[in-house]
Amino acid sequence: MTTNSILLENISSDELKNLIEKSVSEAISKIPKSTGKTTEVEQPISQPEAIRFLGKSRQTLISWRKKNIISAHKMGGRIFYLKSELLNALK
Repeated sequence: MTTNSILLENISSDELKNLIEKSVSEAISKIPKSTGKTTEVEQPISQPEAIRFLGKSRQTLISWRKKNIISAHKMGGRIFYLKSELLNALK
């Protein structure tokens, strides 16, 4: 059985500061190191940009969307696409 106890000591503000710094440093050292890769949020592209990107007609893009060949996203009543999703649909 574990019991919690409180130990009060008289320590200087410098000693308290050092204890806190040591505790924080130990906690930080236990955090896994980053791979250096940052996750970037992909910017959506408009329908005209998607048409240019794919090299297809507007009607083809609409047809593919209705057939669920490609995914579309709506924001503020406008339709947008993600290049990664368009590329995956072409595979």
